[in-house]
Amino acid sequence: MKRRLGISIYPDHSDLAIDKSYLEKAAKLGFSRLFMSLLQIDENKEATIEKYRELDKLAKQLDYEVILDVSPTIFDSLGITYDDLSFFAELGVDGLRLDEGFDGKKEAMLSYNSQKLIIELNMSNDVAYVDNILSYQANKPFIYGCHNFYPQKGTGLPFAFFENCTKRFKKNNLQTAAFITSQTGRIGPWNINDGLPTLEEDRYLPV
Repeated sequence: MKRRLGISIYPDHSDLAIDKSYLEKAAKLGFSRLFMSLLQIDENKEATIEKYRELDKLAKQLDYEVILDVSPTIFDSLGITYDDLSFFAELGVDGLRLDEGFDGKKEAMLSYNSQKLIIELNMSNDVAYVDNILSYQANKPFIYGCHNFYPQKGTGLPFAFFENCTKRFKKNNLQTAAFITSQTGRIGPWNINDGLPTLEEDRYLPV
């Protein structure tokens, strides 16, 4: 599998012009994957959706693969069902990262969505989560894994645990991802921001 570098942006906490500039700069430097967070929508839904749509459009022009981090509350807020993901396809993303898991059967069913969106799973748990999903004959090319990031000091994963979690996905030849943090970036999805690494040992390392 090809190893790629990506960036993260949090449009509900950042400035549109700055985000666009960041996308363009990172694309010139060889970054090709974009993680965007959409975990909540404020009262101005239309303006929020338009901001994401504009960023997605630019990202696709710059050849990014765009993964949108979503939670069940977003589906409720927008009146979207798991049987029809056309809203996200029209938004322009390539896939959805499920912030919360279901029963295995649901994730497997989602991997056959007619919009052909990638379904990215939370990797940061050392249980048979992905094995359960694959037991329902999930559409493997559309199943990815991505670790969490941990914004508070002391909460990141220890390396041995990270390695065990990752092996569960790699043994099934699934594409995987994890986060490192920047020592200059200051925008994240939460009020606490001691960096956004997956591994605790990476928290204070330079990129």
